Amino acid sequence: MVGTLHKKGDIRIQQTAFMIIAVFFFFILVGLFFLGYYADRLKADAQNLEKKQAIASLQTLTEMAELSYDATGFEYLSLDEDKILSLMDEDYSNIWPIASLKVYKVYPMFDKLIQCPNPDCNYYVVYDSGQDYIEEFSTFVSLCRKEKEFGTIYDKCEIAKLVAGVKDVK
Repeated sequence: MVGTLHKKGDIRIQQTAFMIIAVFFFFILVGLFFLGYYADRLKADAQNLEKKQAIASLQTLTEMAELSYDATGFEYLSLDEDKILSLMDEDYSNIWPIASLKVYKVYPMFDKLIQCPNPDCNYYVVYDSGQDYIEEFSTFVSLCRKEKEFGTIYDKCEIAKLVAGVKDVK
């Protein structure tokens, strides 16, 4: 009789130990689930922050002295085409918080894209980090330059689209 009570006690102790281990593993799995959820949320928040930063950078880039067109009446959202030509093909990864910067002429319309500085070109690649999976944001700007025609120097402006890209983690 004592031996059977002892065996029943051992079985109950084992059942309790297995139950404690099962509860422990359950809480570990729940903890891992929450850690994964918060890590995904943190990643999404970081992507949203990069997107907001790129959108805010569009206005900042047009107001930079390195890109803006300096003429009376062109204070807002106007880029200097000559400055853009001089800034192409440089590494701006330490200066700009973006992965790419391009300027496309919108009007007059073109049949095909021709990258500048070729004749009759219609888009500029100011900066490209070479990253894959870039999500792009854009705004319309005036693309201006000084022209001389019939002995008169004037401001020639065209409608363009400034496109800034941020790295999109897939």
